[in-house]
Amino acid sequence: MATPQKEINPRKLKYEKTLLSCFENFKKMLVIGVDNVGSKQMSTTRHELRGKAQVLMGKNTVIRKILRRECRADPGLKSLLEKIRGNIGFIFTNGDLIELRDKVLEKQDPAPAKTGQVAPCDVYVEPGPTGL
Repeated sequence: MATPQKEINPRKLKYEKTLLSCFENFKKMLVIGVDNVGSKQMSTTRHELRGKAQVLMGKNTVIRKILRRECRADPGLKSLLEKIRGNIGFIFTNGDLIELRDKVLEKQDPAPAKTGQVAPCDVYVEPGPTGL
């Protein structure tokens, strides 16, 4: 008794088509971590890179599924598969990667901490009066 095939969401199929076309059309790619990055900051970064690069965000499970299937044809994608952890995105380009990386880092703004966030580095508070 075979299990019936689930209908694949058209949004996921569209994302797969977009990701595969980016792999075909662009020669270079940056993997970016976007933890604690606001939507306004992402929007301005996308706007500034328009015409020079394509920013692509997506669900990690969908990305991994596509990469596992495409690894059979292109074994070089296996190393990319290991990088798909956390909140990440891709920036595809045919231009200079160093210049692109510098533009992205230039747009990096410090954000205030929010309740429940894990610090990206160790934080030490010296003992003493707190001012309360």
